[in-house]
Amino acid sequence: MSKVIIPILSLTLLISSCQTPRYFQIECNSVSNDATYMVDVTVESYMELSDFGTAKLNAIDAVLFRGITGSNCVTQKPMLTQAKSEVNKNQLIKNIYGRKNGYDRYISNITFVSSTRLTNTSKSITQFKYRVSINKELLRKDLTNGGLIKTLNSGF
Repeated sequence: MSKVIIPILSLTLLISSCQTPRYFQIECNSVSNDATYMVDVTVESYMELSDFGTAKLNAIDAVLFRGITGSNCVTQKPMLTQAKSEVNKNQLIKNIYGRKNGYDRYISNITFVSSTRLTNTSKSITQFKYRVSINKELLRKDLTNGGLIKTLNSGF
């Protein structure tokens, strides 16, 4: 079954990357006491339609693999810098990205902020900006349960 799903998922991602956003930027807006990251996601797209799903996915991707910075909050390191086990990491990634909208459970709110048409390029590109709230504790809990990161009280 997985031999069929992986090529199909790879092909889908390849096709969608050709048509949808080619660039995104994340800026930390705030980190609240109730375990929520508030981030601004700016996405460039050849399409003129707003895509909330891409913004959500990019926000989760940044928290997991890139880290987030911003003038309004302290730099947050990526949650997955070194995974204990590649098998566990691959399983978690499959659970988050493989299921349709599997990453939605970590998004508590998303709002459209603005759109800007870039005219100095050869193709018509639109920048969309979203404000996304990410439940970092739920994400951390799933990463801990998956054996990918240590608990906060486990020490060094």
